[in-house]
Amino acid sequence: MLSKEEILKLAKLSRLKLSDSDIESVSVHLGNLLQYMEDLKALDLSSVQPMTGVEDAPTVLREDVPQPSFTHELAFMNAPEVENNHFVIPKVIGG
Repeated sequence: MLSKEEILKLAKLSRLKLSDSDIESVSVHLGNLLQYMEDLKALDLSSVQPMTGVEDAPTVLREDVPQPSFTHELAFMNAPEVENNHFVIPKVIGG
């Protein structure tokens, strides 16, 4: 079982706000999850071959056929701001 300090640290790293009543519930659930992971680590899997996929059947793909798409007017209809046929968004890198 995880301590209250560990739960609060995980919550901070996850940017979650937990009430005092949530801490106990989260502690129980995470404790169960960690116990399950320990149970899995205890299994002897030395004779089990690694899998490369869950299904051996070939992947069926559709033919690549061009389809009609939106016009610029339709695509930009609900955009808050458009400039030179591009969506205008706030700068997200470098301030």
